[in-house]
Amino acid sequence: MSERETRVLADIPGPQLPSEASGQLRTVLRDSLARAAPKNISPGLHAALMSALDDSRRIRCIGSKFVPAVANKVDGAVWIGDALNVRHPLTGGGMTIGLWDVVLLTDLLREHPDLNMRQVTAKWQWQRRPRALVVNVLSVALHALFAAETKELALLREACFDYLARGSYFTMQPSGFLSGLLPNPLLLLFHFFSVAFLAVYLRISNTSVSYPGDALPIRFYSAFYTLFVAARVILPVVWKELQP
Repeated sequence: MSERETRVLADIPGPQLPSEASGQLRTVLRDSLARAAPKNISPGLHAALMSALDDSRRIRCIGSKFVPAVANKVDGAVWIGDALNVRHPLTGGGMTIGLWDVVLLTDLLREHPDLNMRQVTAKWQWQRRPRALVVNVLSVALHALFAAETKELALLREACFDYLARGSYFTMQPSGFLSGLLPNPLLLLFHFFSVAFLAVYLRISNTSVSYPGDALPIRFYSAFYTLFVAARVILPVVWKELQP
């Protein structure tokens, strides 16, 4: 926002948001911050966060949703960006998709002035799909890993950080997915399941920090169950995105 200001995205799971009027929301945020903040966090930063929670201004809250795109069949209107489909806000992909929607639609209208609007939108929806699929699926999958409500998801999260820390294309291509500059769904699946198999290796070799211990047969079972969990995280979202 400025050189001295920033915003923090706080994820509060559950079917209902704690009440702000009663102060419950601020209490939940303080408790979450106390648990999640690194031990070596700057005292100044910690004080600034606590001061922000003491501020009387309303905390901006919005429910996170995943809404796959559907074919536009309304004559005279074109839905773009979040009006067409919504993903988890974790990766900040909303503006990326919205602006690319504008670019692709503008190019089609310029290049094919002879087509009617329904033909243009049909062609546009096909062109936007790979990029939208990558950004949307990645946002949902990363949230599942980073929220990590089970040991298997925590293991996948650890493997994800280990994978990204290797640098080179292990970092460059995932960054391309996040930015919308690498709209390749198959490559996204390759990287996601590479992370999943790295999680399998960490578990079987007993080198995982988040899921240590147990005898070898149990580690084998839990490792391949983690692979199943990974598939359950990403494949249903991909399937929804592929629907016409």
